[in-house]
Amino acid sequence: MNPHMSQRPPAPGGIRRVYALVGIVLAVMWVGETTEPAWAHGLRTVVLLLTLPPLLLPANRRLTAAFHTAARPGPALARLIAVRVLIVTAALAANALLGHLLDPHSGHALRALAVRVLCVLLTIPLQIRAAHRSRARGVHPSARPTLSAPRVIGAKLTLVTAALLAQLLLNPYMANAQLAIAAALAVTVTALGPAIHARLLIAPAAGPSADPAAQERSEARATT
Repeated sequence: MNPHMSQRPPAPGGIRRVYALVGIVLAVMWVGETTEPAWAHGLRTVVLLLTLPPLLLPANRRLTAAFHTAARPGPALARLIAVRVLIVTAALAANALLGHLLDPHSGHALRALAVRVLCVLLTIPLQIRAAHRSRARGVHPSARPTLSAPRVIGAKLTLVTAALLAQLLLNPYMANAQLAIAAALAVTVTALGPAIHARLLIAPAAGPSADPAAQERSEARATT
């Protein structure tokens, strides 16, 4: 019997909460530049999607595995969270720089960046709690399916393209088309995200960390 088949899937309620949070974040980012042309906002969003998942997902996977097998979890968790925050902050800063290049007269790009970075920092306690809970379960990350960067990018590019086209069509008829599209993004991601989540995952790759002995050592560390 495959030892990975016995592990429980993520709780549906947890997946729904994650996608509800993602929907809110996308909506806030979409409405964050109300004075920006739709094409420029769409371009910046696409650039962010093309750069963030390929950097964040592999680093997160590698450092999460190191945290699960570390004899001293504290420093490993600190590295994991620091790298996450650094990558997201760098992507947001590059996104803000692109916005400034597209519209040099915009005066609130720095304030918007500061607010977004502050929101990232406020997630640190939640990251710590989630990491300790995951380690306590004793299942090594290599034994769990993981998000595929190309699939995530494809799904989000489809969503952003649809939102951009909808906003371009609504702009002549609605004074607050951007707000309507932001609300639609939040509702769509919250409603459809859990349904397509499994399609964004790839099976765990076979490797040394998937060895039963390594798994037992990981579980032993998790109980100490």
